[in-house]
Amino acid sequence: MRTKSKSERETQQASQVMEESVNDNKEKKIQRKQIVGFVKQVLEKNPAGLKEEFKVMKRFNDFEKMKSFKAAQELGKNRYKDVGCLDNNRVKLGKPWSHDYIHANYVAVPSNPKRFICTQAPLEKTCADFWFMCLQDKVEAIFMLCNLTEKGAKKCFEYYPSKEKPMEFEEKGQKITVKFESSNKGRREEMKWEKKSEAKVMETVLNIEGPGGTLKTTHYHWIDWPDRGVPPADLAVCELLAKTRGSKSPIVVHCSAGIGRTGSIVMIEYIMDQLMSGQPIEECDKILQKIREQRNNSIQTEHQYLFVHQVMMNYFMEKKMFDNDVKMAHLKFTEQYLKAVN
Repeated sequence: MRTKSKSERETQQASQVMEESVNDNKEKKIQRKQIVGFVKQVLEKNPAGLKEEFKVMKRFNDFEKMKSFKAAQELGKNRYKDVGCLDNNRVKLGKPWSHDYIHANYVAVPSNPKRFICTQAPLEKTCADFWFMCLQDKVEAIFMLCNLTEKGAKKCFEYYPSKEKPMEFEEKGQKITVKFESSNKGRREEMKWEKKSEAKVMETVLNIEGPGGTLKTTHYHWIDWPDRGVPPADLAVCELLAKTRGSKSPIVVHCSAGIGRTGSIVMIEYIMDQLMSGQPIEECDKILQKIREQRNNSIQTEHQYLFVHQVMMNYFMEKKMFDNDVKMAHLKFTEQYLKAVN
């Protein structure tokens, strides 16, 4: 086989660079087309129109599609009796667990059928179930979007260690231990953001030991996201999602009910996934409908629905994906958004 000359190799390398550059430009053009379409829709609707759009999408429970949820009610496995869990894609706990029920659903994005597990905040009697689910699905990241207590009401049981002492949970003789990862001994670190953000998210690396082996997972606790409300619409959500996107395992997300704040995070990632895979970005009411078919009643308030749009608009602005003539419209939209949510 003839060895290529230096000039031939250089020509081939230059050709590859040109091809990569052309492909890169094609991707940018596709992405730009996606963004222009999305931004046009959002600006035309404006916050007032988006609020009306959200109101049309009524939330309800079809308990015929939630038979396992109803059966688990008497066992005290559900945090709220009016927040149902759909049967069709619920997470099923496998052997050696004594039962298969947990109030949790797999939720897809276009490129991954099990990108998320959306679940309620653990109760005292479901902590072992929660950690077995994480072991079973090899979960590498957990987003906790609520606090243990909010406005004087208990929103979540303390299911993870806040200090060096390990925690142990048991279900019908099956034991699970949760402790700080040895290299992270006793440390909960506040996340540092690349872009300016007031969001307070505590990061803790945990080791879980139980049936099926051991698991290292990172727990992200967003401590200042208000119940039924929204945090500032900066890029903290986008950075948090980017940090965990490399994991092939499902990302566990929970607030208290596992539908409001949780749904907001999921919807933002759904849009980002369409953007990154070169698909047209669907209208947000269609996206929310698809998410609700997997995790019932996701996104509880019009403010949360508006928040998703504002975060995406700010993301495109930050990445300089806007034309100058759109910048003024974005500023006006932001002004209307702030009036709507404050």
